Amino acid sequence: MQVNISGLVGRAPKCLLDDSSILEAALAVPTSDGKDWFAVRFSDAFVDAAQTIRKGDTITVTGELTFEPLPDGSTALFKPVVTVSDL
Repeated sequence: MQVNISGLVGRAPKCLLDDSSILEAALAVPTSDGKDWFAVRFSDAFVDAAQTIRKGDTITVTGELTFEPLPDGSTALFKPVVTVSDL
């Protein structure tokens, strides 16, 4: 599902453990109940731009929304992930 989200960066982009060419950041999107957190992944095309993003910045991204299962022992079953197609 294609989505547009805008929010505050809660964690500066860092390389994923299994792939050094993909950066992931945490994005907090305000809701009526507080905040929803999304993992935002930047592929090769956006690595240069993602490296300028800092914690606390406000960004808007467009991308593909998926849900990934979390490791056992977590209180949530899935984590929402947006793979960026436009920044």
